[in-house]
Amino acid sequence: MGVGTQKASLANKPRVALDSIVQHERTSPPWQCWIEQRSLIIRLPQIWQVLSWAPLGGGSGRARVIVNHQVRIGDRAATEDPGRYLAALMSMLGFKAVSAVAMMTGVPIRKVSRATVRRGDLVVAAWCTAGCSNALRIGDTATAGKTEPGTINIVAAVNQALSPAAMAEALAMVTEARVAAMQDAGVASTRTQRPATGTGTDCIAIASPMRGRVHTYCGKHTLIGELIGRAAIRSCTNALRRWPSWAS
Repeated sequence: MGVGTQKASLANKPRVALDSIVQHERTSPPWQCWIEQRSLIIRLPQIWQVLSWAPLGGGSGRARVIVNHQVRIGDRAATEDPGRYLAALMSMLGFKAVSAVAMMTGVPIRKVSRATVRRGDLVVAAWCTAGCSNALRIGDTATAGKTEPGTINIVAAVNQALSPAAMAEALAMVTEARVAAMQDAGVASTRTQRPATGTGTDCIAIASPMRGRVHTYCGKHTLIGELIGRAAIRSCTNALRRWPSWAS
């Protein structure tokens, strides 16, 4: 279904609270998340800094909302011009495209897995959708134009500010977590059958506030790095476990 054909039904479609799909957390983090139609929506409490390579709002920028949207296989509008498609979707969801980061997945969005970890006043959450029919190992022969549907999308949010360097480091931490989860799950490259490190179309987004205490680093020696790693690997591990149930 293209973006335009969703418009009439979107207003009449009830939102699905994400807590009805994943385990309820005892205490509420500063963000809100829910599923509307085929979109996972993560609404930040205010404009936050976001680092990603998402089709809409990618790079180093600022956003109020992060969306992971499920596209239907064969949707030409989504694949031919993802940025335009997602900008139109943001409008239908009631958000401004200029303050949104959005990515796409072929995974049924209700298969999303969320993990939230905390230590004291530090909270980290990660959301992951995972499909591995496009699994590859870093350095595999290029397959542009020959790809199969399948991607691993991860969004990680931290409730305390990260420096620009720490934002980049957090991106690396989540990437490591994805690799570890895939190798623990025994996922192999579709090209070489060697242990896969991702898929050809993965996307990761990191979000943190722009004010307050700033963490200069978030590597594996730091508490915040530990929490980012734990949240990301838990959400990715659980999402990978759900993949065979809908892919078969």
